[in-house]
Amino acid sequence: MRSCLHCAHENADHLPYCSQCGRRFAGTTLSPDGGYASARGQMAAMSPSAVMSRTMLATPPQRNGAGSSKGANGFHTGPQTLAMGPAAFARENGSSRSTNGLRGAGDSIAYIYVFLRGKIHAGERRRRLIEERDGATTLLAGAIRDLGTTVLREGVQHTDLTGLLEAIGRAEASREGAIADLDAAEHQKAIEETRLASQEAAFEAEWKVADGVSTDADEVLRAATAESERVRARLGRVKDERARLSRDLDAAAAAPDGKSRVDHLKHDDEGAAAEQQTLEAQIARLEPQLADLRAKSASLRAAAGAARSKLDQALVSRRQVASAMAASVAGHVRDRSNAEQESATLTEQLGRATLQARPAVSSLLSVYQRVDRLQETISDRTNELGALERASAAYDGRKLSKGIGLVTFLLAAGVVALWWSMRR
Repeated sequence: MRSCLHCAHENADHLPYCSQCGRRFAGTTLSPDGGYASARGQMAAMSPSAVMSRTMLATPPQRNGAGSSKGANGFHTGPQTLAMGPAAFARENGSSRSTNGLRGAGDSIAYIYVFLRGKIHAGERRRRLIEERDGATTLLAGAIRDLGTTVLREGVQHTDLTGLLEAIGRAEASREGAIADLDAAEHQKAIEETRLASQEAAFEAEWKVADGVSTDADEVLRAATAESERVRARLGRVKDERARLSRDLDAAAAAPDGKSRVDHLKHDDEGAAAEQQTLEAQIARLEPQLADLRAKSASLRAAAGAARSKLDQALVSRRQVASAMAASVAGHVRDRSNAEQESATLTEQLGRATLQARPAVSSLLSVYQRVDRLQETISDRTNELGALERASAAYDGRKLSKGIGLVTFLLAAGVVALWWSMRR
């Protein structure tokens, strides 16, 4: 925190201006020998505002008069008393009031900018401080783990660390066991997958062969069935033809001049009878063949169905075994992860315990220094964040509200004036 030279208001260190009066701070402060520490400080001291402030604050020397004291050089250095009449006093008082009112209104309006600028700067600095603190916290956690790892690597022995060292040893043994079990489970999973894949391939080949034979038998059966139906259809047409010829023969025999027609019809009937006998013999030969083909197709279809069932069972068994082996591997992976997490947690606890005990080991000194620097950084950033929070409450709310009200009034007046001018 630093004080403003104009209004003596306490401000946060990150602000380059006063949050109360809005004036910018000088670049440097006075040096112990009474002069300014830099050329920038000299320029600030020679600025018109600084000269005016010193001129107005200085007491002019006066000669002998009432209410003054005489100095060594013959002048009086006391306060000067001037006689004013009522008119002069009223004019001076009214002018000062109006000037102070306008100046106060302008300061209130300008304070809005001061407030917003301060909030923006504070927000940026707060974000940067939080990032630095979080980064330092992450680095601190890594440094503490490195400290524990260094203790394990160097074999540091200390009475306060014995329990943690034993616990870390047990956790490491558990992790090694989990790794060995995981390797064994993965090896067994590979073996089972190979065996089940070969079994599935054999069942699939068997099913494809049985299905192909069954398909061929079905094709032969369909062809024989189509041939038998064709022969039966031809036999039916032949029988119908013979029935027609029989009717025509009876009609021709009843006719007085139908002898020649009767001979022709008998010849056609004999030919149809011969074809009927041939077709009936062919049907008698096809019937047992169709029965054999149907039986063979049914048996082959059943064999193909059995092969398909074995293949489906092999697929289900492979999925079940794969799921069980995957669950076993996942369990071993989880055990290894838990063991590694426990080992990391114990290593971090070992680092914290080592940091508290601080055994005098040369290999740990650099880690101690790094941890101390990170802790100091975190503490400094936390303190600066607290200072920012305290500085956010140092703004003049009354002055800010007055400025916002004045700006709102001026905007409303401008809108009304614009509307009135456009209406006219």
